[in-house]
Amino acid sequence: MSSVLVLEDTPPQDPADEYLAHASDLLTQTTFSLLIGGTALFWFCLLRSRWPDVYAPRGRLLFAAPARIGKTFFRWISMVLHVKDADILFSAGLDALLVLRLFRMLAWLSFSASLIGLLVVVPAKVLLDSDSSKDTRLYDRVVTAALGSKDSLVVHFAFAYVFTALVYYYIARFAYETVALRWQYLLRVRNTRPARSIMVTSIPRELAREQRLKQHFEECGLGNVLSVEIVPRIERLGVLVRRRYQLLKRIEEQIVLMLGNPCRAVGYDPDALHALLTAHTHGAEAEIRRASIRQALHAWALPQFHSERGARRLDAKLDQLDLVLRRFHHADSVLQEVRSEWFSAYDGRRERSSTVGYVTFENAASAHLAAQSFTFSQPFEMRVDLASEPRDVFWQLVTLPRVSRQMRAFFSLATYILMLLYWLTLAFLLSTLVSLDSLKTYLPWLPDLAEKNRWIKALFQYTTPTLMLSLMNACIPYILSWLARLEGIQSRSAIQASVVRRYYLFLLSNVLLIFTISRAVLADYSKWIDNPALIPRLLATRLPTAAPFFLDYVILHALALYPVQLLQFGSIFLAVFRRTVCRTPRQFADAMRPNYVDWAFILPQPMLVFTVLATYSSLAPFIFVLGAVYFVIGGFVTKYLLYYVYSRQFETAGRFILPVLKALAGSLWHYYVLIIGLCALKGKVLYVLLLLPLLYINWYLLSRVSRQFYQSGKFVPSDMWNSDRQSPAELVNTDETPAVDSQQDASRPSHHTSTDYLLPRPHVPSPFGDLLDSIDREYQGAGSWLWERLRVRLERTWSTVFSKIYVNPQVPPAIFHDLDRCYSLTGRSLSQTNYVWEDDEEQEAETHLPATEPNTVTPRFSTTFDDTQMRAELMLARDQRESQIVPDAYTDFSQSSVSLLEGVLDEGLAVYEHPYLIGNLPTLWLPTKVPGVTG
Repeated sequence: MSSVLVLEDTPPQDPADEYLAHASDLLTQTTFSLLIGGTALFWFCLLRSRWPDVYAPRGRLLFAAPARIGKTFFRWISMVLHVKDADILFSAGLDALLVLRLFRMLAWLSFSASLIGLLVVVPAKVLLDSDSSKDTRLYDRVVTAALGSKDSLVVHFAFAYVFTALVYYYIARFAYETVALRWQYLLRVRNTRPARSIMVTSIPRELAREQRLKQHFEECGLGNVLSVEIVPRIERLGVLVRRRYQLLKRIEEQIVLMLGNPCRAVGYDPDALHALLTAHTHGAEAEIRRASIRQALHAWALPQFHSERGARRLDAKLDQLDLVLRRFHHADSVLQEVRSEWFSAYDGRRERSSTVGYVTFENAASAHLAAQSFTFSQPFEMRVDLASEPRDVFWQLVTLPRVSRQMRAFFSLATYILMLLYWLTLAFLLSTLVSLDSLKTYLPWLPDLAEKNRWIKALFQYTTPTLMLSLMNACIPYILSWLARLEGIQSRSAIQASVVRRYYLFLLSNVLLIFTISRAVLADYSKWIDNPALIPRLLATRLPTAAPFFLDYVILHALALYPVQLLQFGSIFLAVFRRTVCRTPRQFADAMRPNYVDWAFILPQPMLVFTVLATYSSLAPFIFVLGAVYFVIGGFVTKYLLYYVYSRQFETAGRFILPVLKALAGSLWHYYVLIIGLCALKGKVLYVLLLLPLLYINWYLLSRVSRQFYQSGKFVPSDMWNSDRQSPAELVNTDETPAVDSQQDASRPSHHTSTDYLLPRPHVPSPFGDLLDSIDREYQGAGSWLWERLRVRLERTWSTVFSKIYVNPQVPPAIFHDLDRCYSLTGRSLSQTNYVWEDDEEQEAETHLPATEPNTVTPRFSTTFDDTQMRAELMLARDQRESQIVPDAYTDFSQSSVSLLEGVLDEGLAVYEHPYLIGNLPTLWLPTKVPGVTG
């Protein structure tokens, strides 16, 4: 009881005092951040001008490469700014374009909210604040707008409705644009295999054959099925493929140790050596081949092997090479034999197949219709969804049984919760240890020094905690990615979507909640223990005091950490280290290829920043100015990385963006809880009641409207598949609407047993209409007339607002016209299936399945029910030339990387057939030849 009296007698410190005490520290944090970011930007410009291929690896691509920047110091900035959306779409894909537009939308939203906050909220708060004893500067009033008195609560109450409308205006318009772009993009790639395929899981026993599965979908009236594949269980074959790949790399390393890379020997012929090493011979022919290999390697060996001692070392290496070659030829022969036997002996038996399959229809509309239909009576079987790209499928986990996947999901979730609790403890300890009061125990001289120098105080009180927290959270995506793979998710895009969702929740709990609650716990710990009933009031009092920390957090990430991302410390250091230890052409190629983009490292942090902006929007409107700067700088840096550095691993056509928008709109919950709690703390019950409808509006929009957006954006509507059908605007034409022939209608027979009354009839005016209307007008009175006028005005206002938000998906966006105009300058038409010239189709078909490749299995594992040959694109609207790179002295990039599935080239992952059975296997990659050296 005494604690209550003490709390009432000594009211808690005003949040405005906390703001004003730290307003000047923003300048200190900005100075430190500019120092870090400016240094990083200077070193990036310097290093990029010296090594442009290292900091812009996509510039070496032979297909869809960005414009070369050159070795200029600052010109790259203007070139990145002038990159158009059509160039991003053509070179980096629709996913990258939508992410950049998301940054642009959030920047405009922050800018609009900052104008309202600085020009309306802050002046109104100053005018309505009855406490005139505080003599504050204009800078302090602009930077802070805390709840200093009860009179200014009306400003924050009104801003809650305005800010909610502003957020949903921008998010709704962006959602319409995203859906329209996705639909038009899917229409343009409708002839590709991924656009016409579905993934079927939990296939029942009676349908576990290709022919039966085909008949099932066709009997359901979903359209003609072209091919069906039920993914087999071939774990043992995967072990053999990986063993072959390891032996191949050992052969390449031993040859490089003998010949060097590049080989400078006179008369070196890599084609002849390749034929000798890969030939399958037996008996006397094998002995002749071994002797020829030894003779060739002795002639082309490095100078260090030309002496007598060097010759003995070379003979020892040749003996090791001969042993590894025998093992490799044995593994390769067994693998080819197993592949051939599998195709000839497979009969669709369930013990050799899994419960996962891929079905390809004749047209994409059938695939979208099947993915939305319930095609089987059992609710937990025959689950159908749109198929991911073949490169997107995680083939190592695609055949896991449902029970195993559920157990893995439970273990992954439990591990995530335990890790979250453990990291929450670390974050809580960090928030307490970095405070000056805690550091006084270990460093008694530090608080006195900090009180004498405000720069040192701000460094330890704001810059150090934000920097340490950011560095501590940097390793979380790697752990979450491992947990997602452990869970058994079947596609790489779903894995990254899971990591984005969990990483955002992780940052939300560790950064926003822990660092906010820890201040309240440390400040009022004794009061929490004495009287737990005071917890809500104490939280409402102390939560606004954490705003200065988040102001510094946004400044640090915008001005310091984003420029540091340009340096790419991790990837560049790893590439330089790999380049130092590389020997074989395959190792050089893997070290110099562009890294794949990972959305888990790009999206969660901006999502957290927007949540912080929404939470402290009315308490500190200046945070929106910092937010606009953050999204502008972040969009610029991300644009450079996506266009010049990262290569896309898969293409989802913007499918993962809509859940991100739902998470952004859900951040309003934190703002509502904070603003309602503060109004309740000030005793304004009326404001609390008037703010409660916002909770219902937000719940309705998130639960109902967002679900409709997600379902609508996932599938293309049926009326858009038929290009010959007229648009709704063409159908609505009153001049061409056929009139009903009243004479013909009057001549119809009418009997008491006839159903002609159900047919439409022309409107016949009633003779008592005018009299009834006059009676209604007298009865309704003035109140009803005013209500009718208000209803008409509201409908007109809503129509005007909706016209600003709505984007007609029937009209192709202008970006596709720019794409066709920019990349169709020679007059040749683009292919319907991808952006390649039609006269290059024969050459590209040879690239997909080379006839002379010994390790390419031409028989199809999937059952094909049509004689026409379907082209299997490596990506939506892409071909294999996307991964080809300009050769250099150490490698010719003749083979693609082996990064998606160990033992199989990435270019082989082009069809819905298991890569272990149909994929292109890597071949021997010999050292390059120095140009100009001949025999």
